[in-house]
Amino acid sequence: MPRPHFTLTVVTSHDGFIARHPGDSPAAWASAEEQALFFADVEAADWGILGRHTHEVADRPDRRRIVFSGAAGGWRRPTQLWLDPANLTPSDLPERVDTVQPLERGVILGGTRVHDWFLTHGAIDRVHLSVEPVAFGAGLPLFSDQRGPAETVLEALGFLCRSDRRLNAAGTRHSVWVPRGA
Repeated sequence: MPRPHFTLTVVTSHDGFIARHPGDSPAAWASAEEQALFFADVEAADWGILGRHTHEVADRPDRRRIVFSGAAGGWRRPTQLWLDPANLTPSDLPERVDTVQPLERGVILGGTRVHDWFLTHGAIDRVHLSVEPVAFGAGLPLFSDQRGPAETVLEALGFLCRSDRRLNAAGTRHSVWVPRGA
């Protein structure tokens, strides 16, 4: 079985944070234009993959989700599987959910440790990045050991920008990134 295609869809502040603190929902500070793109990515995916905190901030019983947590795993709802990712790789995920919905297109929804896990496994095939014109000064970074604007972080990690556009008059930007050599 081929490995699924994984897209990291994320919104950051201008200074590179995905949230001000655990439990901070981007819906509180992201633009309507960004949220429309985010939900389009979620709808296009077979499964969303996210951490427990991100799941709890935006619990959606109607969505197919793989929730990473160190807590007891298993099916918590008919379409929500909780897993401890410690001894898993991205290629292990399809067999875990195949009886509910095949995993061909996964969307990585956060948070930082989930981003780290996919990055460590070299399994981020595309990044859909929105940057809002707000600065937090501190918060949860895109990746644990990286600081600064998300574009700078992605470049340093070997991603290339394929497209970039302005979403609104406020200055929200959206760009698409791929790993170098892809």
